Amino acid sequence: MKIKSDFSLKNIHGNYVVVASGESARSFTASIVLQKTAVFMWNLLKEKEMNKEQLVNALLQNFDISTVLALNDVDSFFRILKENEILESL
Repeated sequence: MKIKSDFSLKNIHGNYVVVASGESARSFTASIVLQKTAVFMWNLLKEKEMNKEQLVNALLQNFDISTVLALNDVDSFFRILKENEILESL
C-alpha cells in the first residue's frame, strides 16, 4: 500500500496534520493529526509501497516499542487511512 499522491503532511504549530489537494480536497473533510510513529509510517509510505509486515519491522528497528504495540500502531494507522480513502493499493 502507498499514500495517494494528493495527500501530504503539514506542520501546523508542531502538529503534523494530513491535508488533501486536487480532486481529494473536494471530498476530504477529516481532521487527522499524526503522532511520532504515524509520521514515520506516513513518510515511508509516501516513498514506496509497503505492507503491514514491512511497516511493523520498520517500527521495531526505529522505535523502542514491543511487537504488540507496533502491530497495533500499524493496524490503527491503516484503518484510519483506509476509512479516509488516503491509501492506494497497487
